[in-house]
Amino acid sequence: MKKFFRLLKRWINMLNGKSSFHVKQDKGKCYSKTEIKGYYNDLTNKVSEKTILDENGIPINTTITGIKAYFPISIFQYALGLYDLYLMEKDIKYLDEFIKIANWAKNNQESSGMWKCMEKLNDSKHKTQSSMCQSEGTSVLLRAYIETKNEEFYNKATLAIDYMIKDIESGGTCYYENNYPIFQEYVSKENLSVLNGWIFSIFGLYDYTLINNDEKYKQILNKTVECIAENLNKYDHKFWSNYDLKGTIASPAYHDLHIKQLLLLYDLFGKKEFLYYAKKWEKYQNSKAKKYLAMVIKLKQKIFKNKYYDVNTSLVR
Repeated sequence: MKKFFRLLKRWINMLNGKSSFHVKQDKGKCYSKTEIKGYYNDLTNKVSEKTILDENGIPINTTITGIKAYFPISIFQYALGLYDLYLMEKDIKYLDEFIKIANWAKNNQESSGMWKCMEKLNDSKHKTQSSMCQSEGTSVLLRAYIETKNEEFYNKATLAIDYMIKDIESGGTCYYENNYPIFQEYVSKENLSVLNGWIFSIFGLYDYTLINNDEKYKQILNKTVECIAENLNKYDHKFWSNYDLKGTIASPAYHDLHIKQLLLLYDLFGKKEFLYYAKKWEKYQNSKAKKYLAMVIKLKQKIFKNKYYDVNTSLVR
């Protein structure tokens, strides 16, 4: 019963946009289309007094069941927020803290290039690898390479991105449909194709193409961008956006994130579909009735629809 009330409180905070794990993420203030600089989404709100750090400055999360975990996605997003704060405020303390996490990323990467991700939360629904984790880890390592000129950071980033683009049947994080890559934040037989995770995966690959001219990576990038543009209609719930391709509706926080991410994709790649759906979903967002309906459906799905996600992995701290 105690777990249920903790979970209910988390869901209510998430639906109202008050969850520390679902902070507002506007367009990054320091990103560049031609070189690796700031991150594409503004993750500076991830850096707050609510973040619990260990003695080495590495974030620690706690799940609804009380498991304490070094969850790579949370760690990498915290690092990218630190890096943007460094660029914005020119305060070396942010860079020092960022490099600590970059070293953690380097030292905790498997020889395959993978970071163990979902198993850190005892996730029973998915395999441990995650394209979003690989991508954001790549973005951290590449920024550390830019700052330090340490080749090991670049080499580790290459391992990470090579693992991300590997087919899930070969142990990677990408589902290839008719040779078009669809990156999987959650790897399972369901091929959930979570929208925000797919887009975050694109950002890391885009970073890598800014520093590596190999046409292989550019071709994969162009194909996945084309693929996501052509499939956006499948994420349209007709009054709100979907979180994945299984009809799971997005929370208000994720709906807002979808809009911001699509505007970023439009800025980076210029495809009209990104702007079209960003504007369409903004109109949904501006309707109180549609937002209320989405929240009701989302809460119902959270309580009764556990087929695709393990509710016990929910982070409360």
